[in-house]
Amino acid sequence: MSALHKTARTPTLLADKLRELERQGRYSQALNDYVELVDGKARVPISDDASNEEKAELMLRYGALIGFLGHMSQIASSQEQSKDLLTQALGEYIGLGIEEKVAECENYLALSYWRTGELKEADVWLNSALRRSIPRSSDARLHSHIVNALVALQARRFATVVRDLASVESDFIENGDPFLLGCFNNNLGLSLKDLGRTGEALERFELSRDHHSRSGHRVYSGTAANNIAQLYRLGGDFEKAHAACDDATKVFRSIKDKTREGFSYDTKANIFIAEKRFLSALRAVDKAIDILKRGENAAYQVESLITRSKILLNLDRFADAVVSLFEAVEIQRVAVGEAAARELISEFEAELKSTGKYAAPRKETSNGLQLLLPATLADFANYTAIRISSDHLQQYGLQKDSLAIIVEAEVKRGDLAAVELIADRSIRCGIFDKDFGLVSLDRGGSEPELYDENDVRIVGKIIGVGRGLPEVNGEVIVQPLTN
Repeated sequence: MSALHKTARTPTLLADKLRELERQGRYSQALNDYVELVDGKARVPISDDASNEEKAELMLRYGALIGFLGHMSQIASSQEQSKDLLTQALGEYIGLGIEEKVAECENYLALSYWRTGELKEADVWLNSALRRSIPRSSDARLHSHIVNALVALQARRFATVVRDLASVESDFIENGDPFLLGCFNNNLGLSLKDLGRTGEALERFELSRDHHSRSGHRVYSGTAANNIAQLYRLGGDFEKAHAACDDATKVFRSIKDKTREGFSYDTKANIFIAEKRFLSALRAVDKAIDILKRGENAAYQVESLITRSKILLNLDRFADAVVSLFEAVEIQRVAVGEAAARELISEFEAELKSTGKYAAPRKETSNGLQLLLPATLADFANYTAIRISSDHLQQYGLQKDSLAIIVEAEVKRGDLAAVELIADRSIRCGIFDKDFGLVSLDRGGSEPELYDENDVRIVGKIIGVGRGLPEVNGEVIVQPLTN
């Protein structure tokens, strides 16, 4: 029998001990001796003689712990297993009519959905929890506010977080729990930082660090150090920024929190960016992405991909920067929605302008799309975008469903070009050739397509490709063709 079993002989005592370890971030210790894996799925030990309420509490505690440990250790399908247990506990508490415990289950379910980037589902559970008739300063109600802030932070609603948390600060102080106060100040500090209120943010991060020092939560103490590093970076004190970031990384590595260790490398990369040490920044962010892609946290992946795109812009690797942006936008669109994806594009555009490699005026195509172009592609008068409907031109850099960016320019033999068949107004793209009254288009097949020159109209030369962004407010970021 383990030490924890010896000191927690009843389901109630065991649940209390598990909750204590959860509040200290000691998830692995709490689960080490109590979860048996059967066919890759956790089976929690709940005695047959436990009451329905005791069974519900243990399912809640184990469901929460599996979610936390799975997130930090990047355990596959851990959030689904967490949701299963939490949903079972929720059903029991609804039957028992215990509103505060129902809200607690809903909070943890929202947290599981937040970890996997399913913010709409997280909002559903949070709204339900916040409608429960429970005391304003109860743990469950305050935890709802904390999780709600996490969701709003990923959606980049920073002013909303500041407003909402400020309105309930007195409730957190009345409750007095150092864990809850630490989370409150951390989330408030993050929003203040992103609103440019760095002095206030630093005060909140220091409060968060102090509260989590009291609660004994090493994970969140490390998070506070990482956030303080970001503020030192913004203030230009790079020596202190690196030191704080390294401290955070050491904490995360020592407790085997792979997810947060990965994100601390993103912080490191941003410090290097501020120092204009872009190759060092790229090495750091590549390490971050390599770690984070193995986990389920969509928000951290998006942030690191955007960091990478900024670094690549400054290294004159525009096409690679756009690829990183596309990946981040797609994750953000699925997880949060088009408005949040649009903000990523605006952030990328601002970085383009700051590097001096961006053509300031946007170009509008004949079909109403807004093109954001590198300077090398911005000197043409008229632009057209045509969607590619097959894989024939993939070898030339035009994948299916991408947009071929066409300009009015002289088309020469060997150019990638677009022509219109006059008979049916359809567009054909391929490698252009013209001789003896015939127009030839090599579309990647065994034989080129041949047309009488009187039967076609040359639309123009294809100079670039846009992928994935037209659905976001009609904006397309264009990269040059590499082939």
